[in-house]
Amino acid sequence: MRKPIFQTILFISVIAVLSACTLPFQQATPPAVSDEEMATRVAKILTEMPQPTDGLPTAELPPLATAEPEATTAAPIVSETEQPTAQPDQATTQPPQPTATQQATATSGVVPTVVVTLQPAFTPPAEDPRTKLGAASWTDTMDKDTYWPTGEDKYTAIAFKDGQLRFTGLTTTDGWRLAATEQLDNVYIEAAISTGTCSGTDRYGLIFRVPVARDANKGYLLGVSCDGKYSLREWDATIGSKGAMTTHINWTASNAIQSGSNKSNKIGIMAVGDRLIIYINGVLINEVKDSTFSLGSFGLFVGARETTNFTIAVDEISYWKNPTP
Repeated sequence: MRKPIFQTILFISVIAVLSACTLPFQQATPPAVSDEEMATRVAKILTEMPQPTDGLPTAELPPLATAEPEATTAAPIVSETEQPTAQPDQATTQPPQPTATQQATATSGVVPTVVVTLQPAFTPPAEDPRTKLGAASWTDTMDKDTYWPTGEDKYTAIAFKDGQLRFTGLTTTDGWRLAATEQLDNVYIEAAISTGTCSGTDRYGLIFRVPVARDANKGYLLGVSCDGKYSLREWDATIGSKGAMTTHINWTASNAIQSGSNKSNKIGIMAVGDRLIIYINGVLINEVKDSTFSLGSFGLFVGARETTNFTIAVDEISYWKNPTP
């Protein structure tokens, strides 16, 4: 097991004062805008590369809109029979989290309790990487906040309770936070995640291969939704003036996913070179080849699309370096 790069994480609170014409989330009754216009209104706030006394950045994706986003779509290599739905998104960046000594500005109240219904025991499939790769290179059992920024901002909240990381979406946008670990290239990352009360397109998952942690404006997002679908997307906010979202796998149903409220899923991504291999509960679901991002940080994301204060409980995250597919 590798020792963590940072033992202590503090946060830097950055408050961006923006005019109503540049920050779409401030208007009580926003005018109808396209996804392209929404993407150009987001302020890009940069902090320094995280050091032992620095906070970690977060980012967020704007809500789905009826207008078609400016994005490209890569053809997925689908290994199951389900057909994808048309539901592409866009992404933007969000200010860093407040420091541990400062009061966060969001007013959502307490993080909801997550009550998970126990699932019947099952035998991991033969292709389950966890059973083949042996001891993990790094594991966080979520007994304390060693690697994660706690507290809340406008978009998300993190708290630790009963040996779990509780991650709450405070708006309908997807918000993420990064773990304070080394940057990784060839790796298998797996997170054991349980849902609280959820519905439909409420979603959660992993963000990985984020090239620059201080920006958190590029990377891949592997997501799972409450209604039993998964997706793989790629965001790069530096392309052009509006950024670009590439949808490698659109939201696609899979019977390997435990769908609904109070359910548990193990979400895994094996990134080896240009191969991005998706596992859900140890089952090989799909594979995409893409070489846009080859190295970076990773973290969690959550989006309360339909359920107020949608919360996930993370029991463990582990990674294995240099795995063999």
